[in-house]
Amino acid sequence: MANLNNTKLWLRSQFFRVWTAGAVLAAYAYGWIYLPQTLTWWKRSTTAMIERGCDLLPYPWGDRLETTLGNFGLWVQITLAIVAFRVLVWLATAVVRRVWTATRRTPDRGPKMDAE
Repeated sequence: MANLNNTKLWLRSQFFRVWTAGAVLAAYAYGWIYLPQTLTWWKRSTTAMIERGCDLLPYPWGDRLETTLGNFGLWVQITLAIVAFRVLVWLATAVVRRVWTATRRTPDRGPKMDAE
């Protein structure tokens, strides 16, 4: 039984990963055709973020890391977009769950108290 639960959790997490990556790639393709200014904004924002982060490191390491991340530019941008999207989806589902449980909790459905 525990193995079946582990398999369900594993499948659920893999489905979430594939779904979010597919959604971001579909949004990228849509943006490439219809909203190129959004992709330009994202590229400039991620590049500036990488530069600012690498400036915090001491001399040889910051430059090396910035160069390495710059060479993988598109992949870094897509990865950051996927991570940001996953965080937003996680926050949205957490809010929905909290609202759902709060609206379903009524005084007559609360925890039972033992009357002695």
